[in-house]
Amino acid sequence: MKTIFAILAGLSALTATWAATGAAPVVAQTDALGAQIERRYFFAQVNDRCHLLTGPAATALKAGYVQARNAALRAGRDMAALAPMLDGARAAAATTACDALQVTSELANAQNALRTYQVRMRLDLPGNRAAWTGVRTDQDTVEWRLVQYQNSAQADFAFGLYGTLGQNSLSVTGHFADGAKPYAARLLVRNSTVWTAGVIDPAPYAPTTQRPFGFGDAAALSFAAYGEADVSALVKPVVKVNFAGFALGGRYIGTQAPVDAQRFDFPKTAVMAMARLDPREDVVIEFDCDDGPRYQRFEVGDFIPGMAFISLPSPYTH
Repeated sequence: MKTIFAILAGLSALTATWAATGAAPVVAQTDALGAQIERRYFFAQVNDRCHLLTGPAATALKAGYVQARNAALRAGRDMAALAPMLDGARAAAATTACDALQVTSELANAQNALRTYQVRMRLDLPGNRAAWTGVRTDQDTVEWRLVQYQNSAQADFAFGLYGTLGQNSLSVTGHFADGAKPYAARLLVRNSTVWTAGVIDPAPYAPTTQRPFGFGDAAALSFAAYGEADVSALVKPVVKVNFAGFALGGRYIGTQAPVDAQRFDFPKTAVMAMARLDPREDVVIEFDCDDGPRYQRFEVGDFIPGMAFISLPSPYTH
């Protein structure tokens, strides 16, 4: 998979040059992923102080650090173990000259690489158990711009950013197989200021009538939906098929058509709450139905890097 931060391919590994100038991050890295996290964080910190990158390139650089950090957490690292490394990179960045040749050279490479990367119109961001897909085509078309699908025998859901590239909402669309029509919804996100760690739930992603563990009123922030609409929408990933409805591997898919669904919109203040979460944990949407609440989980994953991807300006417009 080509990650969003291929724009950082031009960033070479930190070499003895840093040690010779006294600017090297103080924690030595013995693995490629650790070095990648340290490097991206270091340059992001330098750029915050020196403002050498344009806004889009700076956003991509910061989200590149988040994506590498998320990969480390999914690989079993502990954020507490990464903290000394990040502290060292931050301290080194604070004392590095803005006009240091290595700094200007590396960030210029990243800025130039962004021009090539901006032509990408779609990005898949798989997590441990779910995936986000970012779409930047047809910027004025109203569609899913960043979406995670959750499909089961009981219901089909799509959650993410819906709208045009320039104006979209944090939304969910849902279709229950038994015909249930929720009259309200709210998004539940772990309150990171109260609970420092979330629940990593391995259970299948299917709706339940019991609130998932770890999302009690004291443990979670609640964001009530402010809008509801009946829509006709695709609530499953689109699969490429031939004229007879068969996918490339021979599996029969059949007709892929929109279904009657409901869309609920949530305040974007929830995005900041999601940004503080471990990529392996979930957020929960509670749907209020006539027969009681129903709950659906979605993996946090690389939601924030996905947002950075769709925020990049199109190279085809001015």
